[in-house]
Amino acid sequence: MAVWKARLAGAEVKIHDVDHEPAQCHVFLSGRSIRVDLFTLAVMNPPPHDLPPRLRRALAQRRVEMLEAWEKVRIIPPGSSPGVW
Repeated sequence: MAVWKARLAGAEVKIHDVDHEPAQCHVFLSGRSIRVDLFTLAVMNPPPHDLPPRLRRALAQRRVEMLEAWEKVRIIPPGSSPGVW
C-alpha cells in the first residue's frame, strides 16, 4: 500500500507505507519500476541513470511533500523482511 502517490509528468509515483532506508519513492514509467532517492533525486537502480527532465522537475517541485510522507513510513529493519518483524 502507498502512504503517498501521485501522477507526475506521465509517471505514477508512490511512497510505500512500509519500506527501507534510504528515503525513496518508486516511479513507474514505461512499464519499469525505478527507485529514486528523495534527497538527491538520483536513480537508485540503474538503468536508466537519469530521469526525464520533465519528471525530475516535477519530483523536485513535490520533494518537500514527499519527504513529509516519508516520515510516516514504517521502516523495515536492516537484514529482515516485512514478514519477519
